[in-house]
Amino acid sequence: MGTIYRRGGKLWIAFRDADGKRRWAPSGFDRGQEPKARALLEKVESQVAAARRWGASVEPLTVGQFAKKFMQTRTHLAGYRSEDSRVRLHVLSSSLAQLHLAEVRPRHLVEFARGLREGGRLAPRTVRHVYEIVRSMFAAAVLEDLLPANPCVLTQAHLGRKEDKDPEWRARAIYTRDELESLISDERLPQARRVLYALGGIGGLRQGEIAALRWRHYDPDAQPLGQLVIANSNERRGTKTGGARDLPVHPTLAAMLAEWRLSGWGAAFGRRPHSDDFVVPAPNCTMLRHGIAYDGLQADLELLGLRHRRFHDLRRTMISLSRADGARPDLLKMVTHGKSKSILDIYTEMPREALCAEVTKLRIERRTGRVLSLPRVAQVGEKTRPGVTVGVTVPMKTLQHKADRGEPRGARTHDPRLKRPLLYRLS
Repeated sequence: MGTIYRRGGKLWIAFRDADGKRRWAPSGFDRGQEPKARALLEKVESQVAAARRWGASVEPLTVGQFAKKFMQTRTHLAGYRSEDSRVRLHVLSSSLAQLHLAEVRPRHLVEFARGLREGGRLAPRTVRHVYEIVRSMFAAAVLEDLLPANPCVLTQAHLGRKEDKDPEWRARAIYTRDELESLISDERLPQARRVLYALGGIGGLRQGEIAALRWRHYDPDAQPLGQLVIANSNERRGTKTGGARDLPVHPTLAAMLAEWRLSGWGAAFGRRPHSDDFVVPAPNCTMLRHGIAYDGLQADLELLGLRHRRFHDLRRTMISLSRADGARPDLLKMVTHGKSKSILDIYTEMPREALCAEVTKLRIERRTGRVLSLPRVAQVGEKTRPGVTVGVTVPMKTLQHKADRGEPRGARTHDPRLKRPLLYRLS
């Protein structure tokens, strides 16, 4: 418990710091201003208690030290992985991390933002994301009585617009219907990854939601469509938007899940799946990590001859194609994001049949049959047999012989080297 005492005409305060050592300091108030000195002492003791909770030693907390402890309090949040990466790459490596927490002023944040924007290394949207986690960090310091006010008061003039580095990228960050059908159908791709892409591109699930999905979350007997309960993301309880949601399972996705559960899963992992097993595990049967899913997708895109895209673009594709096929945006949002926090949505319970009807509007099917390697097509000017050249005028004598045999001028002729019928243009 701290005390207030007089030294001449001034008031001083005595208190114990975070290490328990006795400290003395002038209050800045004169005799007769004891209530103000008492308020100052209470504030100092509150700051000492906060510093003790956050593990401060004799030296004041630095921004870097506080940032590390702050991130430890956010591991349960859906966006933790991205936030932790931003803090490690852009905050802890900056000069801002070396400053004492109580010494940070808005001008220091201006310099920090200028460093992020310098040289155009980071996308404007990324700069905003980094600044937002820093602002949240200082807001937590204020709530913990470590700071009197939040120094993060920067505006768009300091941060720039929230936009992509490549303005053309987002419009192309989507798969076509044919590309999606290739990803879920091509038998050259492992069955596990085809199911993974179907959950993202047909079910509209985030990668973390797929990783946390277990067989007990799936009810194939629900009517009129099977049901997936989406309640977790990666190792955290709850989805990105906070609440759980029921996902009606599209018939194409249901067929793929049935085949995967009946035979594919067991063939991949050497036993039948249990209710608590992950639907799409990692190769060692543990939770699928983002890096494994990403690397597999890039390898499959290269195999199929498709350009680079992210896993999350499968979710964008599902929403885009569903709307193009006539799905109602308000009902589709309940399927992909759950109900919003608006009072109208809180009071609304939409019949499951209505949601199932919107899901089935997505026109997506698996392509049946094997992928065949087609023979080489003869090039213009290439002789395929004596007297016949592709795309070149054939002597009239040849045409006359064909006419004498009763063959039309454009008849199909078989080339034993090409092993398939080829229509020769005769002029």
